[in-house]
Amino acid sequence: MNYLSHVLALFSVLVASCALAEEPGLKSGHLILPAQGTEVDLQTGAVSRKGVTGQCLETVSQAGGSRLVVSRNPGDDVPNVTVNGTIQSWVSDAGGAARLGSVRLARDGSLALLRSWKTGDKQTELLQDGQIVRKWERSGSPKILRFTENEAIILESGDAQSWHLNLYPRNLQGRIEPRARTLVDFGSCRPGRMRIDNGILWAQMDCGEGTDGGIFRIDMEKGEIGAPFLISPTAEFATIPGSAATANGQTVAVVSGTPAALQLYYAATGLLLSQSGEVRACASDAEGLQSWNQSYRLRSLSTLFQKTGDEAFAALALKSMRLTLAAQDGKQGRAGISNPECGWSSTIYGQNADERLSLMINQAMIANALDSSCRKLGKLCPPALSRKITASNLCLARAYEEDFDTEAGIYTINARVDFRFAGKFAPWNWQIAFAALLSELPDADYKARARQIVQAFLKEWQSDKNGGLWRYWPSQYYLEKGLTGDQLGDQRFEDTGHAGITLLTLSDFTKGLAPETADLVKRRLDYILSFGKETPRDLDGDGPAGHRWFPAGGWSHYATEELQLAYEAPVPGRFSADSLYVYSRLFDPAARFQLTIDFHSCRQTCQFQGRQSFSSWQSFLKSNPFFLISTADTDVSTETKQEVRGNTSKIHNQ
Repeated sequence: MNYLSHVLALFSVLVASCALAEEPGLKSGHLILPAQGTEVDLQTGAVSRKGVTGQCLETVSQAGGSRLVVSRNPGDDVPNVTVNGTIQSWVSDAGGAARLGSVRLARDGSLALLRSWKTGDKQTELLQDGQIVRKWERSGSPKILRFTENEAIILESGDAQSWHLNLYPRNLQGRIEPRARTLVDFGSCRPGRMRIDNGILWAQMDCGEGTDGGIFRIDMEKGEIGAPFLISPTAEFATIPGSAATANGQTVAVVSGTPAALQLYYAATGLLLSQSGEVRACASDAEGLQSWNQSYRLRSLSTLFQKTGDEAFAALALKSMRLTLAAQDGKQGRAGISNPECGWSSTIYGQNADERLSLMINQAMIANALDSSCRKLGKLCPPALSRKITASNLCLARAYEEDFDTEAGIYTINARVDFRFAGKFAPWNWQIAFAALLSELPDADYKARARQIVQAFLKEWQSDKNGGLWRYWPSQYYLEKGLTGDQLGDQRFEDTGHAGITLLTLSDFTKGLAPETADLVKRRLDYILSFGKETPRDLDGDGPAGHRWFPAGGWSHYATEELQLAYEAPVPGRFSADSLYVYSRLFDPAARFQLTIDFHSCRQTCQFQGRQSFSSWQSFLKSNPFFLISTADTDVSTETKQEVRGNTSKIHNQ
């Protein structure tokens, strides 16, 4: 019996004693990730990692004698970053007006991170200890894979959108050189998650339609891709107790099963193993983390609670809701003429770095998620919290009253703010999202206005054999620009990403929609999915194709068999918040559940190590090898869980 199989078997036995109680009313417990050394107190929300505890503790890592801690307090624009207890103030200075990527620490104490801008040239910059050492144009999309005392290894795309793994050496002064050496040219392959180990790049990769995807082993000195080591579209790297013992190699999980099983697997592992304990819920919306990340995660958590009754999801959702409300501008002393106290202002969209913008779409995304999730939690959403959410949403409706154009019957963008579209009619995804907010308020006039906005939107739809079509902007926007007739008809149709935002709340108006509306959306969805994983940007099939345009978010409210099939496997951006929401929505707790996870140890070859099977979603949530949900009465410390040895009867070697 090999070591990995041994540990997997022991973990199965251990979790049986730590299972979540079946009776309702669970008030305390823990979410534990044994392989990561992470524990979340579901009652208090405290997250503990490697001896450090905090509500929003994002990272604790060690590089040589240096220790990196990344955390946030409620309402923080940028994370607090310390190295060996010393605050790295340059990180705070670097953030705010741009999005910051993950912080990487080298053994010599040097820090590196990526910063992406939404305004100006929309470039991405590589910063080392506060200094810009490299810039990429808008299409660069770099990712830091490794940062050491000798080099930075970065994945980046070139002019033709092909991906390269590049090595940037550090000079004698320790600075990253701006010129790189290419280690791997991925050609037509699209790399997913990757790990570097002793000169070997392990890559989860898809090389296009008609080719075999899976796990690749690439010698970085040679840079040759070759055939996949392990062929499977569902193969992904696994972090489980004992996997670190796979010397000079990786532990890989291959999942198979029924649609419901696969969708819960991707939803639960995506939510609980990444951003564990909802650590981004402390963020302000300076970088859009509340509106474009946390809102979808909150919807996913409340959806899974509604479907499973597992109160761990409810506890995490409630933590998210309370921290989101604590991040409002009024509570953070940021309210002003254009920033209502009940809103969440951003700093990355304005042309003036010192101005905070409370754009209507961001407010609606956050507010709608809070309201929808409270209703899904039912009795577990405290009445006081429910009242606070309703009052907050009513405050937002009043704050944007001056932007409503009574003649046009739709909203404009506030003319006072320093935004490139200030004073213009707002895009349709803004209009429909805010209409959803209005429709849930206890005010008949707001409800009537919401229906009016939706009807105005539907009047602008067009259709062809592939379903419904609409544009990003209302016709009033184009008319104000002086476009008429054929000129208006030449404007491009909506892109799939913003369409997903619109559809997220359009479905709230089902009773007021014509029966053919849903059919038009579903036909359009199937048309987009007919392109494979490289879907086109625009609804009519126009524009560049790429993974970033794969349908997610609100498209799941009009799910077809084709979307169900696509989300029975990893989709492009499978860990993104809007994709996790789709997995959560598509999961059917009443459907047949059969999940099998095969574990492989990959070194020079990939060897099968063991299998775990689950015949119900309850058994998966209680006894999977990735996370534990325990009650206070049966809790076991993380350290103990990582060291237990014993019974191996539940692993079947083949």
